[in-house]
Amino acid sequence: SVTGFLLLVGVLKRTPGTNWSRGFSGTRVDAQSFASAMTRLFWSWEGWSNVGYVVGEVKNVKRNLPLSLGLAMSTLGVLYLLANVAYFSIIPLEDIDNGTLLAAQFLDRVFGPTMGQKVLPACIGISILGVVMSELFGGGRLMYTAGKTGFVPYGTMLGEIHPRFGTPIYALFIIWALSLVFLFAPPPGQAFDLLVDLVQEGMWYFYALTAFGVIILRRRLPQYPLRRFRSPLILAGLFGGLSFALGILQFYPPARIPGSSDPKVPYYLAPLLGVIFMALCGIPWYLRMWRYVNQTGIQLLAWIDNEEQEVLQMSNDQ
Repeated sequence: SVTGFLLLVGVLKRTPGTNWSRGFSGTRVDAQSFASAMTRLFWSWEGWSNVGYVVGEVKNVKRNLPLSLGLAMSTLGVLYLLANVAYFSIIPLEDIDNGTLLAAQFLDRVFGPTMGQKVLPACIGISILGVVMSELFGGGRLMYTAGKTGFVPYGTMLGEIHPRFGTPIYALFIIWALSLVFLFAPPPGQAFDLLVDLVQEGMWYFYALTAFGVIILRRRLPQYPLRRFRSPLILAGLFGGLSFALGILQFYPPARIPGSSDPKVPYYLAPLLGVIFMALCGIPWYLRMWRYVNQTGIQLLAWIDNEEQEVLQMSNDQ
């Protein structure tokens, strides 16, 4: 990103290329390719959603949550933009999709092969470590809450906290075990890409439902006293509509590039499997949240009303 800025202001010299003058010539526009590009783009920003799982552990959430998200997203946006300016200024379009990592090509051309082949992989490893830690942190809290509230059968153990470290140790252990399965079970290459696309297909629909849920709650409870911050309704609507559209657009066939061979994995396989898995999840939801509740009379959502009443009482006492 810094190199891209230095190229823009002329501090670093470069061999003039034709990328900027060619613009969008030779490109195609179709719904599926747009959805695929946007899906991979948003996947690189995926970590922000984990903040929502740990809001209960954030101090002064009304100030710090919007501030941290705003600063993080705007900073990353600028850095990503400058990085792409650097790539576009150095690497010819013909070499961009040749199977070699774009950042590696860039560092090879600007700083030499040591940076691209040795330093860059180490930096990528550190970046991935950060992503894994954030996913474990957020996912562990999510599974811990599901066990503590009774959403998961025999989930008492998931809701336990380690006496020394203060962490949901059993929930983290299960996520660790599942991670190993997804890491080593599928073969490398296209099978891994299929898993990534499969996860994202379900992700978009639930992001859309969350955004629309915000709109519904704001209309049902316009003056809710426990609301610590407000999301602009127009942004919630735009995000919900975009998320839903990205999920639907995955079913559009991609544009055919002359001379290219047919992909080994059908384009519709990942979104289709995503919809099937989401439908199958309705079975345990029905068994636990509907049938189990009717048979036992246990209200698994009663804790929400209890906590709200406690907080309201505390507010009145103050």
